[in-house]
Amino acid sequence: MAMVAVGGEPSRAEGGGVMRSGHWGKILGGVMWVLLMGGGAWARELSLEELLRPRTAVVWAEGQRLGELMVGARAQLEFLLVDHPLVEAIYAENSSAPDWLRLHAQYAASDALKGKTLLIVRYKALIPWTFHPEELSVGEYRISQKDILTRKEFVPTGDLPSGMRGDFAVAVPGVSKSIPEVTVAYGEWHATLKIPGR
Repeated sequence: MAMVAVGGEPSRAEGGGVMRSGHWGKILGGVMWVLLMGGGAWARELSLEELLRPRTAVVWAEGQRLGELMVGARAQLEFLLVDHPLVEAIYAENSSAPDWLRLHAQYAASDALKGKTLLIVRYKALIPWTFHPEELSVGEYRISQKDILTRKEFVPTGDLPSGMRGDFAVAVPGVSKSIPEVTVAYGEWHATLKIPGR
């Protein structure tokens, strides 16, 4: 068993070797520096899926919850909060981000986003459904056409057949940086979107 001397006295390791306490101090100092400064080398980075999950809220338009089941919904809408950690993961080397995510996340660098929050809205008609973007809201703010960053001709609206999908980026003002969550909605149907890190 190694003995560590206190007060500058030499310490004797098993086998008769002598180790100066100053040397031990350098070793321990080096280990602490690595743990504090380079500890990230051992920390597992979050996968893209692990970043997406807490930034996503799902709204079921015209749906009713019965226990664990959602019945009667005409459409499913997903609200995805796009923040800096997610953008870094999307465009990282060897990223597995799908094309729709890369396409809309590019607006994170847009001048139109200054002072606003970037969201991506994805939707799918489960049965024939009429989609009006103006029915979307984030907190107290109701989305308008001017908030949509994606080219309008690529955003299916109006009467949609069963199975029709769409997605677009939207710049939303008024989302406070201090709040831990915000309500997102389509008409009267809503969900809670958590704000990671707040």
